[in-house]
Formats: sequence, structure tokens, C-alpha cells
Amino acid sequence: MNRRRFLQGLGGTVLGLSLGSVPNSLLYAADREKGAAILKGMLIIDPHAQPDMDSYDRNPTPTSYRFMKEIGMAACCYSALGDGNAMGRNSYEYAMHELKYWFDTVVRKGYVKKILKSSDIPEPGSTVPGAIFGLEGGDALSGNVSRVDEFYRLGVRIITVIHYHNNEIGDIMAPLTGGAAGPYKGGLTVTGKAIIERMQKLGMVVDVAHSSADTLRDIVAMTQKPLIDSHTGLCGKGLNCGRRRTWQEMEMVAGTGGVVCSWPDGWGPQRIRTFSDWANELLWMKKRLGIEHVGIGTDGGGLPNQLQGYKDWRDLVFLAEAMSDAGLSHDDIAAIMGQNVHRVMSECF
Repeated sequence: MNRRRFLQGLGGTVLGLSLGSVPNSLLYAADREKGAAILKGMLIIDPHAQPDMDSYDRNPTPTSYRFMKEIGMAACCYSALGDGNAMGRNSYEYAMHELKYWFDTVVRKGYVKKILKSSDIPEPGSTVPGAIFGLEGGDALSGNVSRVDEFYRLGVRIITVIHYHNNEIGDIMAPLTGGAAGPYKGGLTVTGKAIIERMQKLGMVVDVAHSSADTLRDIVAMTQKPLIDSHTGLCGKGLNCGRRRTWQEMEMVAGTGGVVCSWPDGWGPQRIRTFSDWANELLWMKKRLGIEHVGIGTDGGGLPNQLQGYKDWRDLVFLAEAMSDAGLSHDDIAAIMGQNVHRVMSECF
């Protein structure tokens, strides 16, 4: 940690103490071992992350695989940005670059194992965790169904079909701050239906995160397999939902046999401020949707504002403790941490 980042972190801690809000990392520091004990032996799978990004703008030394090993994570989704437009770049070229970058820096060197089918997912605590290649944004497909096959051959097994732009597949929930959404499609397009049909025939997970309510409804109506919403949260009543889902939208995903994944979003009026907030949201989701339809997706590497005390996967021990304190059972926690996502992957891959 450099001097500037240390001082910024210290300033944030002092401010929190002065306001009577102690960061979770301090509140739970004495019980890290308790959370680790809860997670020991559990199958942990994160269906959405962007580890060690962005290779275009900086050249980081890959470290996330070490965090995966430390927490005992079996696998995570290495989600390349399939909406390069958000970065002012060609979407297809950007996605290809990131997939190659990850292959060269972590797969080829043996730090992680590329997952091509559900049986490839390692056992909990494996010395070589799994990497499930994905795309965030179907823009990279350019409305071309044959590109689904191309990305499948490269190992992509999850596509978040919508991201920050209305594309050839459908519409977004909310544009990038200050950005333009582009022409509205009114839901899933004919091309979008063909793309999803091809994805499911090949053996890919359809991720509906970022998809508008109309697009989600249309996908649910035609899907043949369970869906995942890989990173979202519950929208408060009477508020602008933005990237968060209403109960009705979550129930649509659950109705396919799918999983809705809560994220550690620390931005905006609906933000999750503490690990207890996060655990309580998961508890509410269990009560409304059923435990088999609840998961977590951290958006690690892509979420700029996270809850207090959460930095990377190693801090999931604090969430485990908070879930236990909220009244979620050991089996509940195991389902949320990865068993539910694994079930969907087994049905789709």
C-alpha cells in the first residue's frame, strides 16, 4: 500500500469513528476465524467478477487467484467487458483482448483452471481454483448469432446479455452515469431471442443482470433453462431502482429455477452500508424467493463503491458471520455462497 492510499484509508477510519460508524473490518476483526470456520469446506462460487482489471489501462500483477485460494473459493467468473463502448473502444476487440489477457496471465501459467463444464469446477479449497470465462454485455456479439459459437470455443460460459447500452439483444435497466442508453428496443429483440436460444443449446448461462424489466420478462417467457441475475440488490419501495430489482422481477428469475445474486453495493441512497445490511437482504430474499434462489455476486474489480470493510473475497468471512448472526443456518449459507449457482451451472453448461 502506498503512502497516499494509507492516509486515505486512515482518514476514512478516523471519520467513521468520529461519526460513530466503525468499519466492519474493525467490528469483525476479532472474529475473522469465526467466519472462516463457517465457510470451511463450503463450495464458494462467484458468478460475476472482473479480477485484476483493466489490462488496457494498467498492467497489474494478477493477485486475485491468491485471494480465491485464501478464502477457499472453488471458482469465479472472469467476466470480460463485452460492452467496450462504455470505455470508448470496439466491444468485440475489447472483449477478445481481455479474454486473451486472462488466459495468458493466469490460465496458461497454471494459477487457475479454465472451467468448460460444471464437472470441471474444483472441490472447495482446491490448490488451483477455477476460472469461468464470461462476457458482461452482449454488444461484442454485434447481433451475430455465429459469434456465440466463437466465444463458446474460447471458453466463455456466461454472458451478461445487456450492460450499459441498449444493444441488438434488448434494453438496459440504467445507463452508465452521464452516458446515453441508445435506441430503445422495447424488450428482447428477435435477434436477442436467437442469441439466447443458441447460448442455451451450446451450454451457456444467460445472465440477466442489467436487463430492463421488459427485456427480463421476455427472456423469462422463452428461456429453456434457469437464469442468473449475477449482481443486483433489492429496490426499496417508492425509490428509483436503477440497477436494483423489485420483488416481482426477482420472482421472475426465481420462477425459471434460477438464482438472484445480491452484491455489496455501497453507492447511492439504497446502498448496503454494512455486512449486517447485506446479510439481512439475503435473509429477506430467502423468505420471499426461497433459499434455493438466492446467491451472491461480488462484481469484484468492477464495483467502485463497496460496503464498509469489504475489499475483496477474503472479507466474505465477515459476511458469513453476519449471515449466521442474522439467523441463516449453515445449510442456508452454503446454498447462498455457491451451491445454488453450481446447480444452475450444472443444468446449463
